[in-house]
Amino acid sequence: MKFTAPVFLVSRVLVDLHCHTRPLSQCSALSPLQAAELARARGLDAICLTEHDRWWDEAELAEISAQAHIPIFAAVELTTDLGHVLAFGLPRTAAPLATVEAAFAASEAAGGVLFLAHPARDGLLKVDHRTVEYFASVEALNGSDSRLQNIAAAGLAHGFRLPGIGGSDAHMPAEVGRAATRFASPIADTTALVAALKFGDYRAEYID
Repeated sequence: MKFTAPVFLVSRVLVDLHCHTRPLSQCSALSPLQAAELARARGLDAICLTEHDRWWDEAELAEISAQAHIPIFAAVELTTDLGHVLAFGLPRTAAPLATVEAAFAASEAAGGVLFLAHPARDGLLKVDHRTVEYFASVEALNGSDSRLQNIAAAGLAHGFRLPGIGGSDAHMPAEVGRAATRFASPIADTTALVAALKFGDYRAEYID
């Protein structure tokens, strides 16, 4: 029997746009189900899994979403020559995406959108002449970065065509939902998430 994904439609949704889970991100201590359940318990409306250079199967995530009673969106965190890149709407690909040029070309072909992740980490703004050309914006709030790093990242976001996004960058249970992105429009699935990101009617928020 074919599995039918549950339909979620939430207005003014609060989404953690940056979360890592095992086994696809071996650095994480979280399972997808645990991350989703924690997000729901902490008042979020959805969570987006962004594994390191790997993609979740959408049917598998749909089943986990049904168990957790919260939408789970899918994206990927790419490792590139310009730093880590959060790619939304980029399908699984066998082509190497180690350069930001390759990542941008693949994203454009798929109708996706790229954000530079934690741009002020390690005390360095990972920015050069390619940054504005290839990225819609940056991750302005990262729940695993310091206050000063996030201030620098938020300042950098003002130079882009879209607002900065927020996410926890969670690898441990206590980290889920520390930062997130609040959208003004309903979001039903990953396709709608990409459209909402491109529209720009959202803001990054810290979550108490």
